[in-house]
Amino acid sequence: MKLKNKTFLGVCLILLLCSFSGCTLDTGKADIYDNNEKIAKDGDSYSYVGRNQSGSKNEITVKYGKFSGADTIWNIESEGQSEITIKYDSKVESGDFKGVLISPEKQVEDILVGTETGERTIKLTEGKYRFKFVGNKAKGKIEISIKTEEDEQVKIRKVDND
Repeated sequence: MKLKNKTFLGVCLILLLCSFSGCTLDTGKADIYDNNEKIAKDGDSYSYVGRNQSGSKNEITVKYGKFSGADTIWNIESEGQSEITIKYDSKVESGDFKGVLISPEKQVEDILVGTETGERTIKLTEGKYRFKFVGNKAKGKIEISIKTEEDEQVKIRKVDND
């Protein structure tokens, strides 16, 4: 009987230690926030602890919890000189959050940072761009839309990460 109690106690101790030892979902993703080289990579690396998303192709609302990493929202392809307009309403309750545009040359431009409401018109040259959310243990909500003029030669494709 004592062996069973010791085994049970040992298992409980291991589970307790694991819960305090940093067994988290965002391991390695939190260091992406301030690293433009990692943000600009073609692939994504992110984790959410709770995420609800709704919307359409060019506008979305995301409520997120404990978001870390970089998550591509839109792929944008411009066939020449053009413009896009991004409208946003971001409310960050905790952590760090931003929306960035990555150019064909892999240059990262912050479009919004933290809690912010606004609109940005961005001039594009020919090439493929990406818009990403980037977070570091962030919790909050964002409503965001992207549009272009009717005659512009810009293709916007929402990335479905559900």
